[in-house]
Formats: sequence, structure tokens, C-alpha cells
Amino acid sequence: MSKVGMLTIGQSPREDIISVMRRYLAQEVEILQRGALDDVDLSMVSELRPTGGQPTLVTRMRDGIEVQITHDKILPLVQKGIDDLVEEGAELVVLLCTGEFPELRARRMILYPSKLLHGVIAALANGARLGIVMPVADQVPTLKAGQDKRWGGSDVVFTSASPYAESGIKTTEWKRAAEELEQREADLVYLDCMGMDEEMKGIVQQVTGKPVILASSVVARMVDELIGSREGLT
Repeated sequence: MSKVGMLTIGQSPREDIISVMRRYLAQEVEILQRGALDDVDLSMVSELRPTGGQPTLVTRMRDGIEVQITHDKILPLVQKGIDDLVEEGAELVVLLCTGEFPELRARRMILYPSKLLHGVIAALANGARLGIVMPVADQVPTLKAGQDKRWGGSDVVFTSASPYAESGIKTTEWKRAAEELEQREADLVYLDCMGMDEEMKGIVQQVTGKPVILASSVVARMVDELIGSREGLT
């Protein structure tokens, strides 16, 4: 039986993400979950928030509360989560975050969604107008400069919508984001957060009438590809 470690930068379990990914994985695959914030309560999260222009990462606590943290402050906790998963027997560790963490190390393969998805989306966009939905508006200004090169030379337009808002607010927010992308004539849409789900994808598809790429389902397909070759994981 293959063991795959799933590491969120928030608190585990993340059944909102795993329920999407599980559809693409063989039933015999054992999923081990850990969270960088598993041993951190909400009162301590304020110490991990971005300050002084640090980049924002968005995740959630076990009870669904959205929190904002930053890369440098969360990095040691993410590394500890990876170490724990490998110690527990994970043959592959999947980072459940589309942010970049090049400093991470492990004795097993780490799947970085950011690297995988940049390549996939750039290949698909191929010069078309690419719409990207970020989870929080604070992330958009820092991403605009030079994004055409990062996404394969495509014309890129950004908006934001939280995957962790309350149900009624969530629907309204996602319709608004989708309408922005439609007005800006996006040809292809990428939902840039592992916490975004098929309901959100459906709203964007319905409003824009364009193809929409969901990060978690793309990553799950690659996990299924990798665990089919156990020799490549050690």
C-alpha cells in the first residue's frame, strides 16, 4: 500500500481538499495528513501574520476560520510537518499550497504544486489572456509586475475570491470575481489556491463560459501518476 503525505500550511485534516483529490487516486492509497499549524492555536497565529510588506499566504484552521500567514514565519513549521510525514512512512509528500517553498528538504520526493501548475498553465495559455483568481485581494498587487513572463508570455488578469468565506458570502464573492474575468475577456481561468473547490470552479465556468483549471485536481492526477512507479519515490 502506498502512503502519501499531504501537508497543509494551516491545520489538518483538510477534507475539503482531500475529498477532491481522492477522486483521482486508487482506493488502496493511504493518505497521511499533517498541518504546519496543528500545534498552534488561533491566538498564536497573529505572530505568523505578514508584516512590513511580507507576502501573504492564506489558509484555514481546523474549524474553518481563514487565517493569513507569511512564508518566512511559517517555514520552520512546514519543514517539521514534512519531517513528521516522512517519519510516519510517507513515500511522497504533497504540499497543499500553491505558494513557493524552495527551501524545503526531505528524504522522499516533495511535490510542489507551484512548480507543477506554472508549467501546466503556461503551456495551456500559450499567449492567450489568462485569468487568475487569488484567495485574497492583498496578493494581487504584488503579483502583477512581470506576470506575463512567469506564465509563459500570456496576457494575465487577476482578481480574488476567498475559498473560506461563509456560504452566502462565498457565492456572491465568486460570482463577482467571475464577472470581472468575463468583462476583462479572459480566455482561460486558473484558480490559484489548493483550497478552491469544484463548486467555485462551477461558478466561474457558468459565468465566463471558459475553461477553468482547479489546482487540487491537477495535483491529484500527478500524484496518481507518481505513485504508480514506487521505485521513483525513494
